Amino acid sequence: MQIPTDPSVMKPPGDEPRCFSHREPLSAYLERLDYVSSSVLRRFARTGVAPATPTSVPPVPKEATLGDALHALLLEPERMEQEFIGADAGVPAPSGLSEQDALARTWLSARECSALRTMRDAVLRYPRAPLAQWLKAGEKELSIYWTDAAEGRWKARPDCFAGDVIVELKTASDPRASRFGKSRRHFGYDLQAAHYVEAVSRLTGVTPRFVYVAVESVHPHTVWVYEMSADELRQSRDALEALKTRFHEARAAAVREAAAPPGT
Repeated sequence: MQIPTDPSVMKPPGDEPRCFSHREPLSAYLERLDYVSSSVLRRFARTGVAPATPTSVPPVPKEATLGDALHALLLEPERMEQEFIGADAGVPAPSGLSEQDALARTWLSARECSALRTMRDAVLRYPRAPLAQWLKAGEKELSIYWTDAAEGRWKARPDCFAGDVIVELKTASDPRASRFGKSRRHFGYDLQAAHYVEAVSRLTGVTPRFVYVAVESVHPHTVWVYEMSADELRQSRDALEALKTRFHEARAAAVREAAAPPGT
């Protein structure tokens, strides 16, 4: 698969290709606010408030969780080494690490380290889908930027895509279909799925399938895999397009309001 890339990702608007990918740290992706992510769209869906300018929506820092650590362990081992440290006698601390650097990392207890290993192994040994193969061969945490026909500027960072499938890793206290379905609706996961499918389609020219890998965050850390049906993806795509239209309209109104003279 030929992946278009742009090494000069910070070129002025107008000089960029309509769609490109960029290998960058998560922090750099979050800081680039001239493109809109699915998380901004989902926040707009909840609040109805769109910013007049990109810089008025800074990235929201979040406390690292076991799910974040699992993402790093499976998808970004370098980030795992840089951001986490395990209080586990069986895992030696990195050599040459200063006390200050160690304290700046997220510390994982021995129980959390054991849970992470169990969760990782459950994903890689899953018998009913080639998850290990997809995760090994796929593009992981690749930033994708694109401009659509309406000059909307969007970005996405799928967990992993390999061939014709996107793999999205989620942790859940109860990964059973009915309970995970409620989480999908509550958190807008299917809107995110449609956004990621559009990103990969524009980048590769291939419309991928979309697979959730739901990992139970508590013992026994069961793994369930859900592939969205064509009908679910179509409904999510339609809902996403409607949401983008409302977002554009709300942003235009916010721009007009910001430009209006005081007191008008």
